[in-house]
Amino acid sequence: MIKFFRHIRQSLIMENKTGKYLKYAIGEIILVVIGILIALQINNWNENQKLRNQEIAYLNNLKGDLQTQLNMLDVYIDYENIIIDHSNDIIEHYELNGGFNNMDSVFPKLNDLTTRWTFSNANTTLLQMLNSNQINIIQNTDLKEELIAFNQQIDLFAKNTNINNTNLVDNLTTGTFVEVGGFASYGNSDRMVQKFNDFYPFKNKIVNDNELKELTIQIISQPKNKLEIMNKVSYRNTISSLQKSGNEALRVRTEQILKMINDEINSRT
Repeated sequence: MIKFFRHIRQSLIMENKTGKYLKYAIGEIILVVIGILIALQINNWNENQKLRNQEIAYLNNLKGDLQTQLNMLDVYIDYENIIIDHSNDIIEHYELNGGFNNMDSVFPKLNDLTTRWTFSNANTTLLQMLNSNQINIIQNTDLKEELIAFNQQIDLFAKNTNINNTNLVDNLTTGTFVEVGGFASYGNSDRMVQKFNDFYPFKNKIVNDNELKELTIQIISQPKNKLEIMNKVSYRNTISSLQKSGNEALRVRTEQILKMINDEINSRT
């Protein structure tokens, strides 16, 4: 093709057709410019196509992470339900029996109050996108803003949960329940053991000594200990109720964003 254009130029020059040559030269320039523009357009289209493919890949990864987060939130909510149910049972038993009497079925539930569940942010793809500024690859502005706000919400909730676990459960209530809860004699409830076994093998080590059980009842029935234990059982119930509400709110938000992502993926197919 280049030889062809060169041949035409040379013929026009040799024939001294200056006017035609100038017109031809201008036409050739225009063709070259058009060719460059077409090449740039094709290159831009290819780059945009790569970005869109990458965006779809990110959206699918976000979708997977959000589904994992939903599954984890279900675990957290189920765990808080155990704590709420068992603390309610302890209070009801205390009221019906006029104190800490007939405690064989209650001590395992009291021991369950020594546990707590750490909250984890499963949205690794979103964190990666934010840290690398790849969040801007999301074309849907509403979805992008929702993802940014969601990350802030879940990050704050995770920090608050872990702070509360340390300050309000570990430091404030767990020590008391371990000291007077008859853990060596009763261990955890079957419901809590099953929850642990959903993730890793777990079994309580029980000490078979009736004297320990009798001593535990004597200690727990002292007026000062009764007051402290029932205050902390009630307080533990309140903490778990608040934690459960927070988990449920996050679950609703996660489902909303998951729907937005599904709609966005479906709109591209």
